[in-house]
Amino acid sequence: MKLLILSAALALGLNVMASTTANPSVNPKVLKTFNLVFTNAQNVQWSTTKEYNEASFNSGMIKTRAIIDNNGKLIRTIRYYGESNLPSNILYKVRKKYDGKEIYGVAEVATESATEYFIIIRDSKNIYKVTADNSGDLIQTDKLKRADL
Repeated sequence: MKLLILSAALALGLNVMASTTANPSVNPKVLKTFNLVFTNAQNVQWSTTKEYNEASFNSGMIKTRAIIDNNGKLIRTIRYYGESNLPSNILYKVRKKYDGKEIYGVAEVATESATEYFIIIRDSKNIYKVTADNSGDLIQTDKLKRADL
């Protein structure tokens, strides 16, 4: 009896999953903006709300998220990458201040008014969270003991 109920639940779940769309319909204004800005996007996945549309995709080796409102205005992009994609002025200041430490990852958040870089740096004992702006001003926001050792 339990097997019959489990089989029925599984079949129902598979039918529901098959009927939902992986990429909800996105309005033409949003698609126009997206296609204008992100011509090399690959593996695009969309999610939508009443006011915003979010595309998650790859652009080369960089994972990217773009938030576009329903009128087609690009609100924010978030890009995830390694140190090789950091602007040289920021890379210089980070390497100088955190000499001998590894830049583990970067999240770049760009809006209409500013771009900020959230940088994870680590050494053999600690992880440092650092925020940088376009001019390369650095602010260490956190220092944590590594738990992965």
